[in-house]
Amino acid sequence: MEKEKNIFEKIKFNGVEFIVISRENAHEIIGDLSDFENEKIYDVFEDTWRFPDDEDNALFLLAENDVEMDVFEMDYATEERPDIFILGFIFKGNLTVKKCISSFDTDNSPALIVLGKTTAPNIILFGNLHYLGNGLECETIIGEYNHGELIVKGETTTKLIYSDDMRMRFENFTSVQSIVNLNRPDVSICSRLSDGEGSIVILENYFPSTHKLSDIAADSYVEYSDSYDQETFTADYYEKVFKQGLSLIDENKAERYLYQNFRQKFLNMITELSNKDYAASDGSLYYEDDYAKYSFVHFVYEDKNYTQISTTILNGFNIRMRAFLCVDTNEIALLLEYLYDDESTKCQWMDNEDALGIEYFAVKNAVFEAFEILNDEKSFEETDDEEDYDEEEEDEEDELTLEDLELQFDNRTLPDDLVKLFEFEKEFGAETFSECFRLYIMDKTGIKTWSEEEEFYTSFIEFATANGSGSSYAYWLTDTDLNNCPIVVFGDEGGIHVVAANTRDFIQLLSYDTEISVDHENAYFYKDEDYYEESENKEAYADWIKNTYGFEALENDEEADRILNTAKEKYKKKLNAFLEKFDIETFD
Repeated sequence: MEKEKNIFEKIKFNGVEFIVISRENAHEIIGDLSDFENEKIYDVFEDTWRFPDDEDNALFLLAENDVEMDVFEMDYATEERPDIFILGFIFKGNLTVKKCISSFDTDNSPALIVLGKTTAPNIILFGNLHYLGNGLECETIIGEYNHGELIVKGETTTKLIYSDDMRMRFENFTSVQSIVNLNRPDVSICSRLSDGEGSIVILENYFPSTHKLSDIAADSYVEYSDSYDQETFTADYYEKVFKQGLSLIDENKAERYLYQNFRQKFLNMITELSNKDYAASDGSLYYEDDYAKYSFVHFVYEDKNYTQISTTILNGFNIRMRAFLCVDTNEIALLLEYLYDDESTKCQWMDNEDALGIEYFAVKNAVFEAFEILNDEKSFEETDDEEDYDEEEEDEEDELTLEDLELQFDNRTLPDDLVKLFEFEKEFGAETFSECFRLYIMDKTGIKTWSEEEEFYTSFIEFATANGSGSSYAYWLTDTDLNNCPIVVFGDEGGIHVVAANTRDFIQLLSYDTEISVDHENAYFYKDEDYYEESENKEAYADWIKNTYGFEALENDEEADRILNTAKEKYKKKLNAFLEKFDIETFD
């Protein structure tokens, strides 16, 4: 790449005059910025995924003084200067926006870097590592998708922090009313704790949700997502609320989001759970899923009787939240604990039921969640005796049929080779002969995230999983006869690439028994022999393709590359031309 020149011309973006600076100039300003462990966070030369080095006129925009805007929607270029590519916006002073701040795209966006204080009613960020260096004041801040990350230093004041699979890290909460993690905890906060010798120790911990979304947001902008199995924002909240500078918060729900009358509600929960027919002989209830452990127990401590409802978040987070009633004194206590792997306490917060801090809102939310699960008899319909659990029966209910596959292909004639592959999978089992591969039924939702143009999404038929992170295989309908159609992979984090010229090549490719790797620029197979574990029926598959097609199983990356390269030579230019019709980025 030709070395960028130092550029000091000025251009306007959203009515604000910025100085145009090069990558080298930006590095002098942001190269030493760090996270809470003092690890440097920006490398504008090496981190070419966040700061591409293959774009013409790639640059940063710098504001040296305090800035005020109406709406700040970050984009890679301006209408006046479509020839430039903006890598990031750097504000040396304070940034004040009257309505909203938003990123460009969930996959990739210019970085937002503010060295002063950031103030705006509503903020939504994704697609890059964003840094707010001297405090944040807003009403709602949203982070979306794992291509982005946010670091906020200084004090944070906000009513709602909402994370949808994006890491958001905060140094200090001055006044934070609610935190909602759409799934696992993605929000973390630094806690200042005193050790046994009186010294202050800073620990950064993931923070659990403190509310349901409907506890605090207006009902008209909340919906239930079957995909996430919980509440999410509606698709129109950005246009109708954020861009107008309005509020998502429903102040009439103060009773809910401040957990008023928690004592009586907690006592009612104890009474209801105590009367459950499916409780154990001692009146306790336990339930565990892939996410957490939930329990309702009675215990004695220091000669006093207690009843407790608790939730423990699993998968390495080791967060336990519990509320317990001392039956003898009628006192209620709330306890948030961070645990070591052996479940001993690393640090904790404890107070009574009237506590209003964000830590105790997390406990109260966890208690309500545990009650809903433990109070639902369906949670206990499956016996705890594993010998009575018929796993084969469940597999049969979910088993893919040939009729399902035909419907997936809109009743087109299936390729003979695909039918043979289906029959082999039916006999030996999905994901037992080629890593992460399973014939699968998918709707058009995933493809439509690339383009909602009908010509685009009707040109592909997804039919199988490609790897463990969500990529999928699809036929590209270049011919009315599916036997003549190539197979492409849709990357879960970007990239659409042709992988096989036809079904038979694809069947041989599966014999390598390694999931495909997909990025924006390429799709490839790589087998690390130190970590590779052979699939249960790999040898049976190798015998099958040998007897059916005369193929030998692939043994190394180079043999897999030959099949990929044959397909690329035949179809890559054609595929790129097709994708570019829909403004989908391609790579030569």
